[in-house]
Amino acid sequence: MVAELSEKAPPKSLSVKTSVAGAERRREPRYPCNDPVEIRIVPGDGSRVKGTLKDISRSGLRIEMGMPVLKGAEIEIFLSKQLSVTGRVRHCRRVGAKYQAGVLIEEAIDSSKPSEHLSGEQLSSYLAGQGLTLTQVIRVRDHLAVCSTCRVRMVDTYSAKPQSRRNSS
Repeated sequence: MVAELSEKAPPKSLSVKTSVAGAERRREPRYPCNDPVEIRIVPGDGSRVKGTLKDISRSGLRIEMGMPVLKGAEIEIFLSKQLSVTGRVRHCRRVGAKYQAGVLIEEAIDSSKPSEHLSGEQLSSYLAGQGLTLTQVIRVRDHLAVCSTCRVRMVDTYSAKPQSRRNSS
């Protein structure tokens, strides 16, 4: 599933951006990072290539590696011994001497998931899109997928912020 790509395509971000009065707006907050990862293309010979995780959001991530991959390819990204992500390549573009691929997350597997609920600080940081490590972002995302109590707390926290701003004006 390795492909040669046209060098004419300029690099673009994985997220959707729109400009409103000069302000950048994204659908989801991005968590910038620069973490080493190993990438395996599925199906394949099982070999892994080294890469760098450039950023991550609730639904996608951007990786950088030394070779291109085809749009639509399924890949597995190993972030640590306990954490891996399976996803589908949405785009792959040459950026300098490397390639950057945007990946839609299909599944995240964390073999060290804690069973307790998320703290208020974790929820606030997750909603703000800052203050969490890569591993924490994945764990919060996965926990919210299975814990209705924390999802309700997140909605309550998110819904309360606009009201508190109005009351303080």
